[in-house]
Amino acid sequence: MNHKIDHRKLGLPSDQRRALLVNLQRQFIRHGYVRTSYGRAKELQRLVEKLITTAKDDSLEARRRTRRVLVGHSASNTRLPEKQLAGKTPIERKQILISRSLINGEDLVKHLFDEIAPRYKNRNGGYTRLTRTGPRRGDGAPTAVLELVTDAPEKKKKS
Repeated sequence: MNHKIDHRKLGLPSDQRRALLVNLQRQFIRHGYVRTSYGRAKELQRLVEKLITTAKDDSLEARRRTRRVLVGHSASNTRLPEKQLAGKTPIERKQILISRSLINGEDLVKHLFDEIAPRYKNRNGGYTRLTRTGPRRGDGAPTAVLELVTDAPEKKKKS
């Protein structure tokens, strides 16, 4: 038995592993699925389930906790200097700010809280499905697809 083992190492140093998993979480929230190796998918599933459970709370503290995971820094550091925005039209400014937002993950917190979490309000866990997809072509590593579970509408029973 492997007692007191908290996470998979994935053959990476801790900083690289954290960066990999944060990027996979961002991709998963943005697209609703991720195709990766089976070990990474198992670890990602654990982390994403926790994020969705936190997002179901929909409080300021929950948003801050989620933002710390997905963005990883304060909003004051993401501001562009006025020199970069000077001389731009309002439309160009908005496009620059939106593109920065997509890069930094600011939109992911909003997407998670406004669109993903409400879908699972009445569900106690099990928000994701992990499906094995066979070996990867290059190195033969087992791959898997992690995707959000879609709830089918309940059928009414005839009585």
